[in-house]
Amino acid sequence: MYEVVIVKADYEGWWLFDGWQDDIINRHQFNDTAQMLSGYKAIIEQMKNDYSSYIQGKYDLCAFFNACEIEFCEECDEDVQIFYTPIMTKNNEFYNN
Repeated sequence: MYEVVIVKADYEGWWLFDGWQDDIINRHQFNDTAQMLSGYKAIIEQMKNDYSSYIQGKYDLCAFFNACEIEFCEECDEDVQIFYTPIMTKNNEFYNN
């Protein structure tokens, strides 16, 4: 199964911390690699329009954010930025083109 998932977290999604799958808020399913790659590119372009900022990091993944979207982290005792990272997966595992 090929998917582009959107991860919402207080870290940039490319860190792929243990349990990152628990932070998935949206799934887009595709039939094959070519459709997934095309869908991923379209999602990236849409998110560039929907969010005020983004940064690119490891594996060329982009983390999108709006500067005013912060949440309080009780564990760190401070406000943290919220990021949205689209990630390609194959059979529920990270797929790096």
